[in-house]
Amino acid sequence: MGLQNWFSRVLMSTWFREISVIDVENLPTDRGSVIVSWHPGGLFDNMLTKGLLPGKQVTFDGQLSDDEELEELASRVALGENIVVFPEGESHNSPKIKQIRDCAAKIALRAVELSNGKDPVIIPVGIHYSKKYYFRERAAITVERPIEVKGSVDELSKIISGEISRASQSQDDWKDRELIWKARSIISAERKRMSDESNAKPSYGEAVLGARRVRAAWEWFAVNNKESCQTLEIRTREHMELIDSYNLRPYDIDSRPKSVTTKGFVKSIFQWLYAWSFMLGFVTISAIIGSFPPFLTVVFFDRVFGSKFEQSKRGAMKLYVSFIVYPIWWILSAWAFTWALLSDSSPIASLADYSMILEFLFSIPAYAVFPLMLWWMPTSGKLQMILYSRGKISWRRMRLWMKWRDPRFDWDRLCKLQQELASDLVLIGDNLVLPGDPDWVEPKPGFDDISSVISRN
Repeated sequence: MGLQNWFSRVLMSTWFREISVIDVENLPTDRGSVIVSWHPGGLFDNMLTKGLLPGKQVTFDGQLSDDEELEELASRVALGENIVVFPEGESHNSPKIKQIRDCAAKIALRAVELSNGKDPVIIPVGIHYSKKYYFRERAAITVERPIEVKGSVDELSKIISGEISRASQSQDDWKDRELIWKARSIISAERKRMSDESNAKPSYGEAVLGARRVRAAWEWFAVNNKESCQTLEIRTREHMELIDSYNLRPYDIDSRPKSVTTKGFVKSIFQWLYAWSFMLGFVTISAIIGSFPPFLTVVFFDRVFGSKFEQSKRGAMKLYVSFIVYPIWWILSAWAFTWALLSDSSPIASLADYSMILEFLFSIPAYAVFPLMLWWMPTSGKLQMILYSRGKISWRRMRLWMKWRDPRFDWDRLCKLQQELASDLVLIGDNLVLPGDPDWVEPKPGFDDISSVISRN
């Protein structure tokens, strides 16, 4: 299991440029847990939960075959192990959770019956992706508060469904979900501007927590002041459509300096050239050779054979193919690099004078080259991800400076519109007790955040 967790972390670090795990301390270490989550990302959901959540995990394919399997899974949870269950049964693209099955409730209730020490608990988990089908995007896992296991199977399944809905920030429509994230970005940019903090983009984990606050406030406002909420929704959508048409973000507007000097523009160009100069070296070449061919192989298997599997099994198929293909390829590519470094007829020997890494590799003992290259294959993918992220940030910054200097943009009008809208959005949140506030009280198990939102007035 330890090797599987390590391998999952390695693969995820080469796919996502940012991964956040929030409130992992909610996962107890002194008892077993039934970890429940919605299933938005197929293969990635399994790999993230296996690789990033601590503790020994029981292998579970998502379906209870018979009472004997239930007994075995529950007994291991009762002894202190964790089990990850996706009660929806299959991966999906819906903005809200689907009807869940009762397998998680059955395992949890039976585990409590078999427990001789501290009773196992249910841990709801929210899995969030910025763009789950895009390479090198961002992901976050939120570990929610433990839930006591009690009641009947139906009663506990209802609680689990409510908890997963809250953790996943479920919405009926993708447009509503996008609206909340857009409002969050406006509020975040305004708060940074008012506090004179750095206008750097928040981590994806911080953005997920911010979206939870906005979701709770927006739903409360829609119930208690429906007309004003509709007006504010129209203003928010119109503003975001306007800045989207300019390919801008709220942070781009609020972070524009009062004096857009040539010096700042030249500095942004230098930072871009400096960041991308590192992308042309040995790290990037190794990452491409070590990660891209096995990735294409997994995609090939999925396209050829994936349609023959049920959706719930398709992600597992890709996962197992990855476990086979990636190690084999890393061994082969490490052997090829070793030959290139040790052979007298090496085609890269003449390049050693131009690369510190190559010069170092040619200088180490022959017996150490292969194990070092075997370690280097997955590691180079992680390092290249860092280089890529820096290069992408510098590229966006340089393009932003070009827009700041463009006289076609009416920056005074854009700033005024955004600040007026942001002030109204911030005022709603400041008048409410929301998730993350010191006086926030978590809702009862199975209930959504709106049930605990109260006015400060």
